[in-house]
Amino acid sequence: MLYIAFIKNRPGFATDTDIIAKSRKWWNEGAKPAGLKTIGFYGALGSDTRDVIVFESSNHDDIRTMIEYWREVSFEVHPAVDMAQVFHAQGMDVS
Repeated sequence: MLYIAFIKNRPGFATDTDIIAKSRKWWNEGAKPAGLKTIGFYGALGSDTRDVIVFESSNHDDIRTMIEYWREVSFEVHPAVDMAQVFHAQGMDVS
């Protein structure tokens, strides 16, 4: 299933953690559950808007693992639908 997560660093937590080492462990060294597939990871430039992760997951345990691993970040997770795919199926030229 497709999900959208709005994320923001929790004040004080990020400075207490080596985020680069933790990120490397998550992305490169297998800490990320195999059932999570990252589709996109976006941040807004020059604003205080939350960052967005778009991902797929087949179970809630993997999402819980992600939230517990990244305790420096507050998550707001929502089920999602690919609206471009819906519009394409209706014959719209979305690009």
